[in-house]
Parts: sequence; C-alpha cells; structure tokens
Amino acid sequence: MLRVANVDLHYGAAQALRQVSLDARAGEVMSVLGRNGVGKTTLLKTLMGLVPAARGSIRFEDRDITRLAPYHRARAG
Repeated sequence: MLRVANVDLHYGAAQALRQVSLDARAGEVMSVLGRNGVGKTTLLKTLMGLVPAARGSIRFEDRDITRLAPYHRARAG
C-alpha cells in the first residue's frame, strides 16, 4: 500500500501542494483529477522522488520512502 500524509511542496515562494493525503491499496484503481495547474504532475513527481516534499510523509508497504532517491523507490517496487 502507498500512504501519503500531509505532503506540502513549494516551488520557490509558490506552494504547489498543500497537505495532500491519500491511500492507494493493492488491487484498487485510483485517479487524480483536476484542471490545469492544480498540481497533478507535481504530485506524481513528488511520489517518484523527482522533487522533494517540504513536509509530510510518503510510505510504501509501511516503509518511509519520503527521502529516498527515485532509483531506490523504483527498486522498492
């Protein structure tokens, strides 16, 4: 399971993500919807580790991956 809790992200002074939380369980289908510029791509980049979260946590299978490099996240599954 992927658990995202209260993730914030800033690009300079602009806040791109504000307290994003979600749970994605095995076998479920999830989608992220929204108009242009609301942070969908930024959320995915944060989950992949391409941009660091300012606050909050990202856990995969009960392991904290918030600060892991993208290649470590990929190896974790």
